Amino acid sequence: MKNLISSDDKKVVDALDRADKNGDIKWVRPLVHAFRDREPDSIRERMGEMLSSMKISAAEDVFIEELESSGSKSIHSDLLRFIWSAGFLVEDKVDLVVRIATAGDFRAAMEGLTIVEQCESVEDELILLDAIMTVRTAVENNKDESLIALYKPMLEALLTLERAQ
Repeated sequence: MKNLISSDDKKVVDALDRADKNGDIKWVRPLVHAFRDREPDSIRERMGEMLSSMKISAAEDVFIEELESSGSKSIHSDLLRFIWSAGFLVEDKVDLVVRIATAGDFRAAMEGLTIVEQCESVEDELILLDAIMTVRTAVENNKDESLIALYKPMLEALLTLERAQ
């Protein structure tokens, strides 16, 4: 795993091959951190593809923990993409997803909207209300029409969930 952050690309690729073949939950956080700390290139792209297709159910918890970590703020949009692409349901963390989506750039908002639209229900009413208030505030306080265009359907999806409770 330590080779994921090696300066020798061959070692990194070998580590990725091992993770791809034999990887389990122990590889997820080191892979996320290697992705976060690597400059954009084809190897980082491969890391992102691996994280996006993660089928280890406990990986969802790692992604959420990294979203909650200020140390991974630079890849919050990517983490949202990984969650969505891997098919994880984070309905119990929809408030976190919305906070990340409304605090970030266009990409974060788009990824957040995609996740929110996939939610079928949110059991905890306080989490849902917090998410609704966060999006309402973002709509009211934002001047960027491209972001507002993403926030409005996000708000509508959340209000639909609230009505279904």
